[in-house]
Amino acid sequence: MAHPSKPLTSGVVLFTQGDTSYEFFRDLGVGRLGERVLLAFVRTPQGLGDCVVLKCIPLPQGESLPEGFQHMRARLEEEVRLARYLQHPRIARVHGLVEMPHGLCVVMENLEGLSLNTLLSVAQARGRYFSESFVLYVGAEVAAALDHAHTRTDEAGLPLGIVNRDVNPGRIRLGPRGEVRMTDFGVALSRLTGRVATSFPRPQGEVLYAAPEALMGDAVDARSDLFSLGLTLLEFATGRHLYDPGHLLAEGVEARLSREEREKVLAASVASLGLNLPPFAEDSIRCAMSYRSEDVERAAEGLSVPLRDVLHTLLRPEPSERFATASELAGLLRARLARLPPYSGEDAVKEVQQALAEAENQLWDIAVPDDEGGISVPMLGTPHPDEISTEPAPCQGLRKRSTAARHPDEVTTAPGAGARRIGRRQPTVSSTSSTT
Repeated sequence: MAHPSKPLTSGVVLFTQGDTSYEFFRDLGVGRLGERVLLAFVRTPQGLGDCVVLKCIPLPQGESLPEGFQHMRARLEEEVRLARYLQHPRIARVHGLVEMPHGLCVVMENLEGLSLNTLLSVAQARGRYFSESFVLYVGAEVAAALDHAHTRTDEAGLPLGIVNRDVNPGRIRLGPRGEVRMTDFGVALSRLTGRVATSFPRPQGEVLYAAPEALMGDAVDARSDLFSLGLTLLEFATGRHLYDPGHLLAEGVEARLSREEREKVLAASVASLGLNLPPFAEDSIRCAMSYRSEDVERAAEGLSVPLRDVLHTLLRPEPSERFATASELAGLLRARLARLPPYSGEDAVKEVQQALAEAENQLWDIAVPDDEGGISVPMLGTPHPDEISTEPAPCQGLRKRSTAARHPDEVTTAPGAGARRIGRRQPTVSSTSSTT
């Protein structure tokens, strides 16, 4: 039985359960809780089966277990217990927790496909964002998954109060058959009995997509997930982000804050010290407190009026002014999608393939994670008529002339300041192995 904390080679048996063994395939690095994340193949008497994801923590040496190990173990155990209530086709499955002499592993479903994070890089590389239909389709599917999570109850019928707390482009994946899946509820908040208290007021997921109340250390609920989904959809549709405003300098952001708001930002920044947050966390906190409705409008420029209205509601600073439920959001997105030409998961895959083909020469510069792939690059075809250009805006005179005869719902947009995602590595977008 291999020790999961030591260097491994492909095919090494990590552990066995009955007549099933788990053979190491690839090391995906360190997870958010400090666990080691691996890909492994399942082998049964019938032969080599599917690939799964393993979150492993080695058992420390010595008689007493350090507090850090006990905390990681409790969080992984909670993730497995919570997964019992998250049996949904749009949420990655967690198969269980395996005890080993050297430690323990959570066994999770391995997902094929590409994340929205990668697809945004593809869009930027090929010079055009994805269609509104694609954004609506993905948004509605994610909202349906969140609705399932937000409305779960325990065996007594009491609400579990599940909040994902980590909705972002890297946690949403489009599969090779057009399926949209949320890949991780590992840092979710819930009311499970015996749940582990989290570090207050640290945002539990990706800081750039945290709702203002999460960044300020206030209580979060289902509406916080909807805000994060709003930031994700806005960036995916336009390349712009409210926490990275391209039209404002740092001094301009600071000047917008009232004295009370400055004190709140300072308190949140001080409280986050020593919590290993990224260096841009303080800027995110300041932007989350200072952005205004006109900033949302500027970021959503070029999108259709109905989609802009949805984003405005999702991105309200006050949770009470957002959509009340994910179900309401999913209904609105699907209603808007129904008014456009028919669009399905198959159409979404074709659109991704088209984007990959158009960006083929630039794929070498896109940092695609080792766990993503499974969507092939086809022969180059014609662009989807609903796609948004990522090319820099033409001069104002040309913009006025080109948009004057068009319906407001059809106006294209130029990119703003988006996340910097392009790196140097060999592309793996057509790989057949992928994960959480």
